Amino acid sequence: MRALVLVVLCALAPGVAAAQDTAIVIQPESGGVVVLPPELPRAVAEDAVRRYNAPTTTRLVGRSRLPHGNEWRGDVAVRNGAVTVGGRVEGTLLVINGDAILDSNAVITGDVIVVGGTAARSPTAAVAGELRVYPVPLAYRTRGDTIALAPPDLRRWFRSLGIGKSWGTADSRSSLTLATGGTFNRVEGLPVVFGPLFDWKLHRNVRLRVDALGVFRTAGNFTDKQRDLGYLFRTELRAGETPTYGVEFRAFDDVAPVEDWGLRSGEVGWSAFLFQRDYRDYYLSKGIAGRVFVEPNRPLRLDLEVRRDWQTSVAARDPWTVFRNAQRWRPNPPIDDGHYTILGGGVTLDTRNDRLDPTAGWFLRARFENARSEDVKPAIGVPTAVRGPIPTDGSYQFSRLLLDFRRYTRVSPSGRVNLRLLAGGWIGGDPLPLQQRLSTGGPDPLAGYGFRHTACKGDIIDPAFVGTLVAACDRVILAQAEYRGHISLHWSYGTSAPEDEAAKSLFTLQGPDLVVVADAGQAWLVGSGPGRLPASRLPTLGSWLANLGLGVDWGGLGLYVAKAVTAGEPLRFTLRLDHRF
Repeated sequence: MRALVLVVLCALAPGVAAAQDTAIVIQPESGGVVVLPPELPRAVAEDAVRRYNAPTTTRLVGRSRLPHGNEWRGDVAVRNGAVTVGGRVEGTLLVINGDAILDSNAVITGDVIVVGGTAARSPTAAVAGELRVYPVPLAYRTRGDTIALAPPDLRRWFRSLGIGKSWGTADSRSSLTLATGGTFNRVEGLPVVFGPLFDWKLHRNVRLRVDALGVFRTAGNFTDKQRDLGYLFRTELRAGETPTYGVEFRAFDDVAPVEDWGLRSGEVGWSAFLFQRDYRDYYLSKGIAGRVFVEPNRPLRLDLEVRRDWQTSVAARDPWTVFRNAQRWRPNPPIDDGHYTILGGGVTLDTRNDRLDPTAGWFLRARFENARSEDVKPAIGVPTAVRGPIPTDGSYQFSRLLLDFRRYTRVSPSGRVNLRLLAGGWIGGDPLPLQQRLSTGGPDPLAGYGFRHTACKGDIIDPAFVGTLVAACDRVILAQAEYRGHISLHWSYGTSAPEDEAAKSLFTLQGPDLVVVADAGQAWLVGSGPGRLPASRLPTLGSWLANLGLGVDWGGLGLYVAKAVTAGEPLRFTLRLDHRF
């Protein structure tokens, strides 16, 4: 049965992914789920392109504003930016990949159509026609002053495969879903989620979402109790447009990853499924959580979470892979088992102009967690040279912080520079448990070095950790920089005229990005003694690992070669299924 489920989902990948109504992925940091927006209906996308390209439409690009007392005559289309209307529009207002803000004096004599954004409307704003909002962005390419639909996003197919059936309207929807539930891995194989999802509009600007999903672990014999089934239950009540407030409750029994800030989940899963190389470790997380959040404006999000979960070690199974199936998987290391009560808070600022392929904007995220456990069972075999003793008298507690800052800047019509600074780890209390520790080296970050080149594990020789390459550092810091220069090819089969988009072939080559990369960073232990640094100090720049590299990125599918600055390290080649960051 397990093999049949895996083969069917993989064999039907292209067709199923193209037809799916809803995609599901595990949210690694919280044990919850995220329901990705459905793809924009073809009819809606074609209508938006037709309206934008109409010769009678006034086209605007970027953030726009119509003050009170002013008037736009005829249909108006705005793309890649928010539009604030305080005056009168004699026609239809179309907003593509931006927000529509209608002030109290706004008058629209036609429809208001928003694709890839939100609409904030004052109670006194007048709209003679319909107000239609589709939150899914429109994928398009420009041809002079007009636009055309872009080819399908193949990266979406790699993220999640599944089928679903939905009922309802744009305001309230119910779905029944069968889909992959996250990352293929050596612990649970391919997790498959199934069950109903509900998204209801209770009142104007008040929505309730309920996800009730089972998780089937295809690897089989998952624990000594043979629990092949887990669950993910979530309710979210959201109110308001700007600002937005919400409260969420979750109950979960799923597999959580260690160090999920490197390679993306899709890349980890495909590497494991194809080549039996799993770049993460895992543990079983079962519990409940509550969260409140507020979005004062669209780019900014604040949240506070309380979670109580039982975290326990799990062993690697032997799921089937395409290549190297006869070889043994890397063992999954043990963790510090116990019931943990976690209080966490986060701040996210995201001003990127595109979530998948940003060319401008900031992405700033800070996450703080304080965790306590009254019944922690420290893993046997971790020497004091790696970490101090963990108290087992019920007083165990620690604090952890993770910062991720990114900047995307266009420096020429075909070139852009992307920068990233990531730092995090222990900041107070008792030593970190094994499931919260860190390392560096591997495909991402520091692709010029081997997997977990710096993991602070040299003194761990206990048989339980042999071959695991366990991550055991207290802190990590990393700086990444890249220059991307686009190479235009414009090869395609079939017509590419916007008015004949339906006849165009799916195979269109837009040209790759030539990518020059530079990375540097280090991971270390905190404290006094050999190989440690005091809590108030960072590693000297001379001790940082560094690599330089060159790559070709074609819509997220990239091939990179990187060379470590350290002498003796070979050239390393990396195949990526998404942008580096």
